[in-house]
Amino acid sequence: MKDIKFGITGIGIISPLGSGKEINWQRLINSESQVRYDKQYGVCTGSVRDFKMQDDMRQYEMAKKAILEAMKEADIRNSGYKEKRIGFCIGESKLNLFNKVFIFENTLLERLKKRFRSYGTTLAISAACATGTLTIIEGCSFIENGLCDAVICGSAETSIHPLYVSAFKNMNVLAKHNPNPFDENRDGFAIAEGACFVIVEDIKKALRRGAKIYCGIKGFSSGIYSNDTLSLNSHRKIKDIIKRAANSETPDYIHMHGSGTKLNDYYESMAVAKSFENADKISLSSTKAATGHMLGVSGMAGAVFSMLAIKNNIVPPTLNFKQTDINLGLDYTPNKSKKKIIDSALSLSFGFGGQGSALFLKKLKL
Repeated sequence: MKDIKFGITGIGIISPLGSGKEINWQRLINSESQVRYDKQYGVCTGSVRDFKMQDDMRQYEMAKKAILEAMKEADIRNSGYKEKRIGFCIGESKLNLFNKVFIFENTLLERLKKRFRSYGTTLAISAACATGTLTIIEGCSFIENGLCDAVICGSAETSIHPLYVSAFKNMNVLAKHNPNPFDENRDGFAIAEGACFVIVEDIKKALRRGAKIYCGIKGFSSGIYSNDTLSLNSHRKIKDIIKRAANSETPDYIHMHGSGTKLNDYYESMAVAKSFENADKISLSSTKAATGHMLGVSGMAGAVFSMLAIKNNIVPPTLNFKQTDINLGLDYTPNKSKKKIIDSALSLSFGFGGQGSALFLKKLKL
């Protein structure tokens, strides 16, 4: 506990699996998926079907609802923290093309700051699929540098737009059938939407006020892992990111980025195998076959599912898995969740453009 400075006290999530933490977790561990073949685009997509809102308001409204869920659970408004000591770290991995007006005041961060009357330190982050994870890393930095006592961290995406779908199709990274990470027949991911936020707090102050803490943040790292903007071409720099976050510890569970593309899944698996001596004993999974790939939200969702895995001692599954061509002896937790004591988890994010990040989460033993 002495070497853990940050804790997670609230979670809020909206994904294609549903609105709210509980329904997302239950559907995930029950091996449900909301990815569907989209006739309009000729590929699989993942939309939030139970969230009725016009296109130009979806990103903001999903973000607002997820933040409210996280804040309520953390009881942050009754924490005793001064308003200027509660920060905002908001991620958007790309322009929201559904917005009708592109001005500074219409950015997601500015709209959320106004809605929640945020007077603390704020930051907007855009780092492709690593965006969400980096909001947590930067939130920890706010606390460590004495700027905040707590930070609202997260991201929201509404990327099922003709231009983005066309761009990803031209890159040959979108799945034409149900996505199947790490399977030998994988052919890409399903572009999806969602929002995910957490409350990061100074762990000593959170304990002092009696907050419920999901887990501690033991380590994190980020960096550029590839010189190729479209694909991975080496496991070495991914390994560096993993090793810096884990800092010689071996996690019980790793939430893989697991995009379902040929090279990403291979090199990410290679990096894990090279990073840990007993990698075959670690439970791995990618949840993108269940939720779709929420792009800038995917790292946040992976972190949240890792937190819930620690809390519930359950490993979520990798769906649509038959057999792999990645012959490294790794356990991808195929198709069904399983019970396992999980004291630590590593959550990985690797985005287009070569931006990568990792979080090492630890169960608190008080």
